[in-house]
Amino acid sequence: MDKKKSEQGQHRSPTVYADSNSVVLAREMTNVKAKNLNCRIETGDPGSSQTGSAVGQVPQADYTACGGSVIWADTMSGVTLDGDLNFSVNTCRVGAGTAAGTLPSSQGPAVKMIVEHKVELIACLKADHSFILQHAHAKHIVTQRQYWNLKDISPPEKNVTNLIDEVIVNGQESCSLFLEVLKEPEVLQTYPQLIKITKQCC
Repeated sequence: MDKKKSEQGQHRSPTVYADSNSVVLAREMTNVKAKNLNCRIETGDPGSSQTGSAVGQVPQADYTACGGSVIWADTMSGVTLDGDLNFSVNTCRVGAGTAAGTLPSSQGPAVKMIVEHKVELIACLKADHSFILQHAHAKHIVTQRQYWNLKDISPPEKNVTNLIDEVIVNGQESCSLFLEVLKEPEVLQTYPQLIKITKQCC
């Protein structure tokens, strides 16, 4: 009986605590078969705007995440993958007076423009998705990891959609650089429809 109680205690679910800018993952994955497994976390870095609780006021838990931190405590057993296992964490800075859940569209005019014209851009750029990805990579608009992840996506529309999503998530600077790429003569020659779009959004 004591042994059974001991085993039950070992397999209990962990207790977790995360403030509004933090994430705790403590999932159990068993007997999963998949081609790829991708998990992406986005969390806010409260920066100087944090007015969080003092350390003594944080509830006790097995996993405690505060101040924009991430704890990844997933357990996996019997997981079979034919391809890649990708985990990524993206921290967006939350400015003073900005809610942690604010969308990137409020972070700057370039982000807003891309978000507003996203559907038109996807329709245009999917004609040659590899070309725009190469330009985004060459200008360091996407990271090496993002580039490799995007490169392996085969449907052109999904490839371009994910590229634009990555640009938006990367923030104002990346969006400004991306808009500059869209105005380059070589890019406009490849995507003539961009001339009209860039006039509207640039």
